Amino acid sequence: MLTKNRIEAFSDGVIAIIITIMAFDLKVPELQEEFSSQEVWNALGTVVPKVLSYMLSFVILAIMWLNHHMLFDKIPHTTSKLVWYNMLLLFAMSLIPMPTHFMAAHPFLPEAVMFYGFVMFLNALGFFLLRRYAEVHAKLIPYNAIVQKSNLISTLLYFLSIPLAFVSPYLSFLIFIGIPVWYFLPDRFHK
Repeated sequence: MLTKNRIEAFSDGVIAIIITIMAFDLKVPELQEEFSSQEVWNALGTVVPKVLSYMLSFVILAIMWLNHHMLFDKIPHTTSKLVWYNMLLLFAMSLIPMPTHFMAAHPFLPEAVMFYGFVMFLNALGFFLLRRYAEVHAKLIPYNAIVQKSNLISTLLYFLSIPLAFVSPYLSFLIFIGIPVWYFLPDRFHK
């Protein structure tokens, strides 16, 4: 059986690669030899959706990495099922660059926003299942109703963002931004 240190090291490496892949999309457009100040500002303006999409996904990945670290810090040992639940989560995380790039290129296209919401739903579900397995099925750590409720709410909200993208992408954006904000609130607000 893999030690939890090996699982954490592998997970850290995968997350670092995911963030690196997302950063590859952050390029300032090239300008012609003679350019005006307006052309510079127009070029920089085309980068704004890419930077905002990157920032959103980076913050979400940072929260997931931190929660993953805190979860594995408490786990005394691993099981083969825990390894596979972790792999499911890492698979979902590895998909994040694709909808991040798509939404950056088409920020108000309902299909792009829906795709982003779908991948975030898969990530939230993957983390929910990993944590639920560790707490409820394998009993590796004590059950934490507050954290389970928070994870379930995030999963359901991401699921809701999928159809909402076709009603209004702005409603989905509220969910995409609201969930990370929720995780930044002090623990007393999560009760």
